[in-house]
Amino acid sequence: MQGNGSGPAQVGVFSLKHSKPLGTVVMTDKFDRDDHNSPVFHVRPDGSILAVYARHGRDKIHHFRISDPTDPLKWSQPTTYRHDYPRAGTVTYMNLFALKDEGLLYNFFRGIEFNPCFIVSTDHGRTWGQPTHFIKSELKGRHRPYTRYAGNGADTGHVSFTDGPPDQFGNSIYYAAFRDGKFHDASGRLIKDLKKDGPLRPSESELIFKGSGSWAPKGRASAQRATWTSSIALDKKGHPHIGYSLHLSNQDHRYRIASWNGTKWIDREVAFAGHCLYSTQTSYTGLITLDPDDPALVVISTNVDPATGKDQGGKHEIYRARIKTDDDVKSIRWLPLTKNSPVRNLRPTIVRNGKTRVIAWLRGEFIGYTNYQLDVVGLVEAAE
Repeated sequence: MQGNGSGPAQVGVFSLKHSKPLGTVVMTDKFDRDDHNSPVFHVRPDGSILAVYARHGRDKIHHFRISDPTDPLKWSQPTTYRHDYPRAGTVTYMNLFALKDEGLLYNFFRGIEFNPCFIVSTDHGRTWGQPTHFIKSELKGRHRPYTRYAGNGADTGHVSFTDGPPDQFGNSIYYAAFRDGKFHDASGRLIKDLKKDGPLRPSESELIFKGSGSWAPKGRASAQRATWTSSIALDKKGHPHIGYSLHLSNQDHRYRIASWNGTKWIDREVAFAGHCLYSTQTSYTGLITLDPDDPALVVISTNVDPATGKDQGGKHEIYRARIKTDDDVKSIRWLPLTKNSPVRNLRPTIVRNGKTRVIAWLRGEFIGYTNYQLDVVGLVEAAE
């Protein structure tokens, strides 16, 4: 994790087999102090790892390196892709998903017109083709939808997204599936053909939760009832589940989950998310995440009692729960993974490797997205 100082982009390697860290590799030094810049990964067919990363909208370049198939501490020389094409913007937010039926590796990012785009590779990241504008903002001015992606690994990508930034607009949450170059709703109904009809607009998509639709007041404060998408995962039937946050005030955020049950969306409040992380980004929460192989397993970060919202006078802690579609905040039993912490525990994420589940989060001091001292910590367990 990049921290203060020069902000190197780094990769840490941990052996699940031996339960110990193996080392850290600096991918690119002096890469800015910015938590948006961390590498993302794709496991290639030969067992090597592709790492892709970019600065936070500072230039039109994304960087990538490939590990040795037998030694994750040895990597190829840094390579760059220059986004030099019509309407190209500065890039950030790399997201990698392979769709085997298409023979393509997708890299979703922010680029053209400051909007979500993608670029594809036919050789698992050694070379890349021309980018495509994926989602188009409908807000007046220079705004961008915020996105979360999930793929089934075969033929379909899933995306949840907002209208724009929640500190400026009362966002809604939208959903679409992307398959064979076309957008669909959760039921499979065709929305539009990307190549023929152009990028998807929020108003054409499936509305999951309607925000206020109002603009934020002057100054640094979130808009009324603004949402922010945090996690999307697929259950064993391929149905999407979306975890997101809702801003009611700077001291009162809520976590919600919307689940597609094959017939309809079931949207409900599941936890109190507590206070914003800092006053200049008042929609920032500790985040909610869903197990990518089992979305009913949910992990959150909050600095209040997740079931009641009672201020406990402490730092952000990590909680977990198993949540069914008929559960809501009144019926869920949250179990703490951390207690009485002297520092914050933030941004949990879940990684699955078959029957092994890794729950990881950031622990330390977080003053802002360019000023923090955080360690990656977590636990490894057998999944049910």
